[in-house]
Amino acid sequence: MLHPKYRACALALSLAAACSAHAGDDTFSYRFSGFGTAGYTRTTSDDVLLVNPGQFKGAQRGGSGLVDSRVGGQLDLTFNHSLSATVQGLAQQDAKGRFAPQLEWAFVRYKPTDNVSVRVGRLGWPAYLVSDYRYVGYANPWLRAPIEVYNLASLDYFEGADASWTHGAGGGFLTLQVLGGHASSALPDTAERSARIKVNQLVGAYATYEIGNLRLRGGLSTGKASYNSTSLDMLYGGLAMTGFGDVATRLDADNRRATFISVGGTYDAHNILATGEYAKLRSSGLLGSANGWYGTLGYRHGNVMPYVTYAGYSKRDDSAQYPVPAVGPLLPLAMGVAGLAGGNGQHTASIGLRWDVHSNVAIKAQFDHVRPAAAGGDFVHIAPGFTGHPVNVVSAVVDFLF
Repeated sequence: MLHPKYRACALALSLAAACSAHAGDDTFSYRFSGFGTAGYTRTTSDDVLLVNPGQFKGAQRGGSGLVDSRVGGQLDLTFNHSLSATVQGLAQQDAKGRFAPQLEWAFVRYKPTDNVSVRVGRLGWPAYLVSDYRYVGYANPWLRAPIEVYNLASLDYFEGADASWTHGAGGGFLTLQVLGGHASSALPDTAERSARIKVNQLVGAYATYEIGNLRLRGGLSTGKASYNSTSLDMLYGGLAMTGFGDVATRLDADNRRATFISVGGTYDAHNILATGEYAKLRSSGLLGSANGWYGTLGYRHGNVMPYVTYAGYSKRDDSAQYPVPAVGPLLPLAMGVAGLAGGNGQHTASIGLRWDVHSNVAIKAQFDHVRPAAAGGDFVHIAPGFTGHPVNVVSAVVDFLF
């Protein structure tokens, strides 16, 4: 589990525990809480662009304050012991490069018993170990969640319902959660129009087990995914005009089955923090199959915690399934197909420091040594001729609660 101080703020801002200011009362109550991050990031290369998932603008040699900066607020309403509601808004850089607010959560929760909960509305997608408080920087050990894992599936929330059941097991607590609904998320494409991924018939099941200082979580989600963008429309049109319409059809991510599997755990006790996670995306077409993982080890000494992280990401090379000759006028089309279906990957070694300067303020600094593949790894806007040279990233943030 999280360190007690961090766990308290995480629970206060998570789906599981923030919905009641006076849980034992049957009268109406409310609670407002806020969180934010002010950060700055720069890299050692102008050949690639560092972004967080879903962002259009990022960091290069010149540095940027848009990559990690955000501010959010959450309002929890308690109507009685069984009925409550939560609304959370978050402002950060979006798929068009704007620092814009959006509605992250908006749901009603009903608890027919103390260990059963049913929620309906816009809910956080629980696929990751820190999904409930991913954007609450103060609640997380790293400066940013490892992109190698958290960029595999670009969904933060879904519209629908979920149900969870918690029960004592083996001296700890086991929570089983099932969900169903649909999701839609904007992704960067051009400044004028963002791409969009949609997932219909989304269903999932997750299990969380907590005992002492150990927290384990895992499960899977599956659905019919569609990916639409201006750039892809142009590529598919060019393929159809040159006699490769079958390649465009097979590559097109339109109502394709996609499955996301994840498992992770955290141990936090006696000044030692150890956490790790593995995730895998399985699909056909341009989404392809990819996996990511990371491991973090930290040592807490008073209000200071140095930590190290090693992470990896790899995408399967499916380009042989979509043959387009790289000759003459077909060369741009072949390069476009290879960029979508080809292999990719990267490895990152990170060292960071967290300093809790106040009960609700933490300063973090992090250095990342990234070794991306020639396709750019998790970087975007890859310059022509990039061969996959190492890129260093230096970042600093202030995380706060209010």
